[in-house]
Amino acid sequence: MEDPADQAFLLRFFELVDANGQLPAQGTHSRLHYGKQPRGGVFVYPFGRRFPPFKFTVKDGALMIAGCWTGNFGATGHSGFAEIASLLGQDHGGPARALPVFGLDPEKLWEVGDSVSRAVN
Repeated sequence: MEDPADQAFLLRFFELVDANGQLPAQGTHSRLHYGKQPRGGVFVYPFGRRFPPFKFTVKDGALMIAGCWTGNFGATGHSGFAEIASLLGQDHGGPARALPVFGLDPEKLWEVGDSVSRAVN
């Protein structure tokens, strides 16, 4: 990542993930999962619950985020994804397009991600 704002966003977000890792698990998944290169992303699993609400990728040096309401076998299109879709200006019934994290608040994103994770799982 080239943008210092992206780096600061991700650093703060990883601090929130680390704090979550100190709490008891509510599922068997790791809190973060790194997908395979070259198109892999970092999937976030609040409290280790089964279905992730979103993932991060890097494109052309920019930190990107995409919802996980597609390709989540067993949870694809679940209405519980509506809150993260809305935060990203998208519809959970449509495609999950990756967008820059610019303008997102890491604390708000974590809060919405946890809410979506509870709803979907």
